[in-house]
Amino acid sequence: MPRRNLVIIIVASVLSVACYGRAQRNRFASMFAEAVDRISSSYVREVDERQLFEGAMTGMLGRLDPYSSYIGPEQYMEFKSDIDQEFGGIGIIVSPDPTTKRLIVLSPVVGTPAHRAGVLAGDMIVKVDGTDIEKFTMPETVKRLRGKPGTDVSLSLLRRGAEALTEITVTREVIKVPSVLGETMRPDGSWNFLLKDPPGIAYIRLTTFGEHSVEELELAIKSVEAKLLVGLILDLRSNAGGLLEAATSTCDMFLDEGEIVTLRGRGALVRDRRVASRGTLVQKELPVAVLVNRYSASASEIVAACLQDHGRAVIVGERSYGKGTVQNVIPLELGKSVMKLTTATFWRPSNANIHRAEDATQDDKWGVLPDDGYNVPLSDEEFSQLELARNRLDYPGSPPEPSSDDDGEHDAADPNRSETETEDGTDDNGSTNDEPADNGLDPNSTADESISQESELDNNDTSGDAPSEAAESAEDKTDRPGEPTGQQVDAEQNPIDDPQLQRAVEYILEAQQELTPRADAA
Repeated sequence: MPRRNLVIIIVASVLSVACYGRAQRNRFASMFAEAVDRISSSYVREVDERQLFEGAMTGMLGRLDPYSSYIGPEQYMEFKSDIDQEFGGIGIIVSPDPTTKRLIVLSPVVGTPAHRAGVLAGDMIVKVDGTDIEKFTMPETVKRLRGKPGTDVSLSLLRRGAEALTEITVTREVIKVPSVLGETMRPDGSWNFLLKDPPGIAYIRLTTFGEHSVEELELAIKSVEAKLLVGLILDLRSNAGGLLEAATSTCDMFLDEGEIVTLRGRGALVRDRRVASRGTLVQKELPVAVLVNRYSASASEIVAACLQDHGRAVIVGERSYGKGTVQNVIPLELGKSVMKLTTATFWRPSNANIHRAEDATQDDKWGVLPDDGYNVPLSDEEFSQLELARNRLDYPGSPPEPSSDDDGEHDAADPNRSETETEDGTDDNGSTNDEPADNGLDPNSTADESISQESELDNNDTSGDAPSEAAESAEDKTDRPGEPTGQQVDAEQNPIDDPQLQRAVEYILEAQQELTPRADAA
């Protein structure tokens, strides 16, 4: 047979196989289109084809794993604002009143439209734009309060001790949601990052790993580095995650060499490995304790596991959630909606997998365990009381403790957040170019590198395990919204019984005592 004929036959065979494979894949697409047409024409009631499409996408991705999902246009804007740490709103923190279930303003954020307009902590929201919201859910009310910057929203508020409503009109602005909090708030709305007792210990709470978290954390550390510090406590409790890039950058502040995290794709093949750069922001000899609990997930676990494996910090508290997968954020409809698809798992420097399998037991290896001697478990009741006490200290307008017959609703991390990572390694904020490490309600966080392209997220979802959240302007997917109140509360007059924090303080003092003789000898 002539060589030319043989080449033609081979090429034709390859094309035939390729076309057959493509036809096989498209067979299901054509079947789906046929089903949609049949439903549209024959279902007993008229249906919206958009609703059919979104239902199909939700069901298809939901069958894969708990963290892959479809985010429609409306939900995507909320997802984006959570990662971006900003949205159009008025700047208040809200929570349901334990008795009336009406929304109570825990705090107007200092410097925001609500604060300037005269909204006060403790105000009960009765109407929004003239509509009584008594039967609205909190998300429905929050949706009405948020909106395009420059537009107005009218509030009918019932003040404590008053009988008549107070009417206030507020013009929405871009509200920035801080993710780095301290121990107490100053009158100007800034945070104090030093514990009052014992002195010399820096205390920094990181509620999520968002677009601005690294910058905020750097400023917080620099604000106390000139002080005579004896140690630093990084509180990641109920932090469900966020951007992967933010998590790795946080680790880099404490390390000047070594592996931070490894991403493995299909077949456990290494897809990416993050390593520390030279130089640190935190002094090498400064004792560090990291607080974690049952709702610390994804990005939080990356940070805790990395610092633990390198011996740079002691982990105190409870076993973390165990969310160690990365989701790719894939834009659809020209960026109006996205698909979160699990594409990788992340592994700690010790080469252990953080992810908790569906059939995992407490004896299996997953998550991040506290160091020996630093496991401080809390009962569900203790956990709830601690969260309520922290909220009352952060937001003086918080409603009183619910009675024994109340449902005990309180704020907590939203383990359904995600960490995202883009394939080109650039950072994405969950909507454009970052890798959210993890953050969500019930740790389903995402690590996203770039949504303008294909981005990856680490998604955490604690499903029904995580306590419900209750915040408006800076709420939705973080455990406790970190917004300034402008009202200073004396921690000495309002102490919090926090055994996990106390154990971290004990470690810092013990470690400092061990370092002191070396300094004297030198």
